[in-house]
Amino acid sequence: MHALLLPTSFSIKDIFSAASAAALSLWDRAAAGKRKEEWITNRAGSLCFKVQVHQLSSGKWTAGILTRSGTFYGNHRFGSLNKSDEVFRSYSQARRFALKLANQMANLRYAYQ
Repeated sequence: MHALLLPTSFSIKDIFSAASAAALSLWDRAAAGKRKEEWITNRAGSLCFKVQVHQLSSGKWTAGILTRSGTFYGNHRFGSLNKSDEVFRSYSQARRFALKLANQMANLRYAYQ
């Protein structure tokens, strides 16, 4: 007969904490696959910004912004703005950060360029 030993620091709070972290991770992975980002255009119409969110091998998330300059399909030039040292716990945090930054760039910094 074998005895099953339970840890002495067993608590319901730890179980719910682990379960919510696992659910959040699954939700983030599902949301990352379904979301289609739109271009955020500046007021002059010559610069556009698009949010990009990537998962790192550690399970954390990082955000960047894809830039597009030019007024029509034939003269578009693409670039990217990445801040690789910013990491986030969830997809939604990374996306929220990148959206805020893209909106600021389109509406404040490069509004009339």
